[in-house]
Amino acid sequence: MSKKYNSKKVAAFAALVVLPALGIFFFAQLKWVHKELPYYFMEESLDGKDSIPQTVSDIVLYNQHGQKITLDDFDSCIVLVNIFFATCPEVCPQMNKQLQSVAEKFGNNPDVRFLSVSIDPERDSIPVLATYAETFDADLFKRTFATGSKREIYDWAINDLHLATEQTPDDNFIHDDKVVILDKNRHVRGILPTRGETNTERMEHIKRISDDINNLLYEYRKQNMDQ
Repeated sequence: MSKKYNSKKVAAFAALVVLPALGIFFFAQLKWVHKELPYYFMEESLDGKDSIPQTVSDIVLYNQHGQKITLDDFDSCIVLVNIFFATCPEVCPQMNKQLQSVAEKFGNNPDVRFLSVSIDPERDSIPVLATYAETFDADLFKRTFATGSKREIYDWAINDLHLATEQTPDDNFIHDDKVVILDKNRHVRGILPTRGETNTERMEHIKRISDDINNLLYEYRKQNMDQ
């Protein structure tokens, strides 16, 4: 009876721990395959004859060191942008942890940078942003946390990034958990979820974001070779 019970315990352990771990390991070994990224939003050209990719507007922000920045400071880079606020209890910490995992994958590539913008400038002061950035061990060049004018950030997030963002009457914030991928010309080339209910889902999101970054990097390498 004891041997049979122990066998059941071993089988249960394998089902709960070993098999999911193996699944995550094999998922992580999946190879990136190039896929051309679409342009998400198009608008009419000045002459009205063609459709051209929408260019995300510039915005003035202040980073975790109190420095004034704009999108020009990310010039010639692929930029991943997300919206958050520091007192967010669940969505934002999970989202920013996921993005930190992606940022670490591209830590040695200066052409890939991350911009996390707070929609709560009243509470997310420069010292608060600095402390928040430290919790993710965020390198300033690779990963910038910033805020600015609340009205301008909301307008930018909704009309340029096309993210769902709003403040409720009880002073809570509702926003997407998505990250927006901007190419070097400030065109939206991806809007991807970051969070997941399981480790497998979280790994899938990290891989999808990383794959899309690699797709854009490949696009620029190919352009350089063709010149």
